[in-house]
Amino acid sequence: MGTIAQLFESGKQSSDKGLFNNLVMLARVDGRIDDAEVKLLARTAKRLSLTEEQISEIINNPDSYPMLPPLGKEERFERFIQFIQMVVVDGIVDPAEEQLIEKYGFALGFNREQVEKHAPEILEHALSGIHKDEILETLLK
Repeated sequence: MGTIAQLFESGKQSSDKGLFNNLVMLARVDGRIDDAEVKLLARTAKRLSLTEEQISEIINNPDSYPMLPPLGKEERFERFIQFIQMVVVDGIVDPAEEQLIEKYGFALGFNREQVEKHAPEILEHALSGIHKDEILETLLK
């Protein structure tokens, strides 16, 4: 159902919370959230202007925050890159995370061919430490 505040938030606020929730769920996929993942989550929460209260609400009530994919191609790629960066932050990509990458790509509106083409490329760049903006530039060419 959600809180009263959730009823009055903008589409962008809701979308940002959905993104953060998805990153939290991904960080938890291996059963723990390590220090590198915590740091990335904290940076992402700050960039999204989420308050401590909102962060706590999302972590404690993950089912209340569905993913609302952005409509624009650039924004969808940016979200996909952020998601994959969370996967590789610990330097390990396990099979459960690979499945989540595919699922997340579909949720963002990419078809199978696009996911199969772009996910490995983004993974490679993210593992190499290439900045999100550079990865995005490569994908949009």
